Amino acid sequence: MKHLEIVELADGAREAEWQTYIKNAPNASLYHALEWRDVLRRAFGHRSWYLMAQDDGKTRGVLPLVEMKSSLFGHFFVSLPFLDYGGILADAPQYETALATAAADLAAKRGAHHIELRQSFAAARSPAAGWKLRQHKAALVIPLNADPDTHWSGLSSRLRGKVRKAEKSGTTFSVGMAEGLDDFYQVFGRNMRDLGTPVYSPALFQNVFRFAKDAALLLVRREGRPAAGAIALRRGERVELPWICSDYSQSSFSVNEYLYWNAIQWACSSGARELDLGRCSVDGGTFRFKMQWNPKVRPLFWYYWLASGIKLPELSANNPKYALAVRCWKKMPLALANRVGPSIVRNIP
Repeated sequence: MKHLEIVELADGAREAEWQTYIKNAPNASLYHALEWRDVLRRAFGHRSWYLMAQDDGKTRGVLPLVEMKSSLFGHFFVSLPFLDYGGILADAPQYETALATAAADLAAKRGAHHIELRQSFAAARSPAAGWKLRQHKAALVIPLNADPDTHWSGLSSRLRGKVRKAEKSGTTFSVGMAEGLDDFYQVFGRNMRDLGTPVYSPALFQNVFRFAKDAALLLVRREGRPAAGAIALRRGERVELPWICSDYSQSSFSVNEYLYWNAIQWACSSGARELDLGRCSVDGGTFRFKMQWNPKVRPLFWYYWLASGIKLPELSANNPKYALAVRCWKKMPLALANRVGPSIVRNIP
């Protein structure tokens, strides 16, 4: 290392360097791209810190961070909040360490209690002092065959029966763009309320379609009404479904199963080699549902820096601390939940 320094991407002068670096980094997610900085900033308003490790003027690593402050949930940094993946990309362990150290120094200087790095891969070195690894999440990814019949024959007869049932009950599948967001949000808002979770603002999804590349909206309708949906994002030969929802009142017609099967068919026909069904808690209900589609389980590596005396955070609906709030939220009128939810969830990463 001739001259290693950590610089912040504070203006547009280095943006091209950042984009070039993440385009070629083998572990980069689509969320490392700068358009996602704009999506999160416009949808939630949080301050971002994009750090670059440079050695003799050449970019050798990057780390996108979003700073979050809340009187209810505390002060912390996440890479990246509201999304499945983030974390440090680096050419060598020394650059990884330099970025982790710079992030911890920044958090301490800003008075934050913790940092959460949502990485899809293990750090090159064991977590340094003050950092802990947690592996409570996994990504479920289907390796795709060009012929969807290969996937169909691998499904259980019970699951195939549910898809056929949906086909016979007036259910349709379509692929569109931002024009279908109102229908998608109608289902998404109800689904989140029924789960006891505050819903994102429609602005998140509007900005996804405004700034993200290769986004599509998958929508299932039954008898003409929206019943299930997903937002699909593409990077190269990989398609991700980070947001999936269904109307529980339509569950008896297997609309969710119909959505997943048609998403697989669509991804195959688009030439994708992988379909990422999104992250979920290991062995939870969502995990078990997704395992029906024969995905590969890819453990995720979430690293935490903790200030002195701070315990690992648990900002999850499964935390017993929030059990009463979750029960009350499920009973809230949908219109009220959709109105107040965005102001709460903007501080829950």
